[in-house]
Amino acid sequence: MIDWSSVALGAFSGIAAVFGVTAIAIYPLVRRSYLLWGVARAIFFTAMVFALFPLEMADGTPERDDMLILAEAALALGAGATGPFLADYIEPKIRMGRARSWLFAMLPLGVFAAIGSWIGYYAAIFNRLHDLALLTCTVLLAAGLYQAIKAGSRAARFQIFGWGPLIAIGLVAFSYELILAQDLPYWPYILLAGLAVDFVVTATGIVDGFVVVQHERDRALANIEAAKLMTVTDSLTDIANRRGLEQHFSDPVRRRPTGLALVDCDHFKRINDQFGHDVGDKVLCAVARGLEGDHIFAARLGGEEFVLLLYSKNWQEAAENARRRITQAVRDAVPELPYPITASAGLAALEATDSLASVMKRADRALYAAKEAGRNRSLSLTEFRPAGSLKLA
Repeated sequence: MIDWSSVALGAFSGIAAVFGVTAIAIYPLVRRSYLLWGVARAIFFTAMVFALFPLEMADGTPERDDMLILAEAALALGAGATGPFLADYIEPKIRMGRARSWLFAMLPLGVFAAIGSWIGYYAAIFNRLHDLALLTCTVLLAAGLYQAIKAGSRAARFQIFGWGPLIAIGLVAFSYELILAQDLPYWPYILLAGLAVDFVVTATGIVDGFVVVQHERDRALANIEAAKLMTVTDSLTDIANRRGLEQHFSDPVRRRPTGLALVDCDHFKRINDQFGHDVGDKVLCAVARGLEGDHIFAARLGGEEFVLLLYSKNWQEAAENARRRITQAVRDAVPELPYPITASAGLAALEATDSLASVMKRADRALYAAKEAGRNRSLSLTEFRPAGSLKLA
């Protein structure tokens, strides 16, 4: 013959264990106190069940002894812990007025009911006070859930399916005991079924809430990363801006570049004057695409001026190739232009003691020399004197 008490006890223990393990596993990731209150509920209600079910229940009502007192005390503490659990489980953004205070009030009521379970063995009035305290907890829980659902809580809407049966059981059982001064027949089995539903639905809700929190956190992190990227990225060309250039250059993890090129489009004002700024913007975007390449970090300083950090051994050749790619890149992207677009570049080798500002200053002098020499070329300064120091790269 099947021992249904043992079956029920084993099934409930498994469900409670899954709930507790789920809450403990999620806590390090979420750090919300409702998970700890949830574990406390699981411990109290499991203790209640283990204390309750070894008793003889020939007529469906457990005998009055120390195990029953322990079971009722554990039930009271579990009910008391339910209030703080829900108060913290409801989303912080949900405005519940005094309802959160009502839920926290369940904890002292539960402790009082637990004490009443022990004293009631000697003074019967405390049995009635125990039932009254738990009935009050049930009413407060129902009121808190109602206020949270009314305020639009997703967690409360989910939780009503788990706690609806328990609330109904509590209202009936504790009212029955208060009125008739005796236990509701088969109440342990009824309560066990309600708690099983509670743990299954609550565990599912906790996991669902965790997934929602993770999605929100991922979106927040993505927004932060996007905001950071916007501060270091040129909004027109989608390559680095001056700040992005400075961060890249000063990043201690990256190796230092071997050279730097300052690139400026030739006669760019003519493009804006003849064809408008929309076409000029398309040209700048094409220039940025043309400058990109292996072992090259490209940035836009502003206007038609760009900077290349070069990391290859033949960095001067790489800079010249990048400069020459500009003409074809613009021709492909802006075919309506009737003439080719060229650029001039000033090159500077990076010395061990160079800062970004110092090497850019030398590259700027070389760029000025390239424009004075007729544009559409790359020049580097081999010495720091204005005359006799120009070298075609």
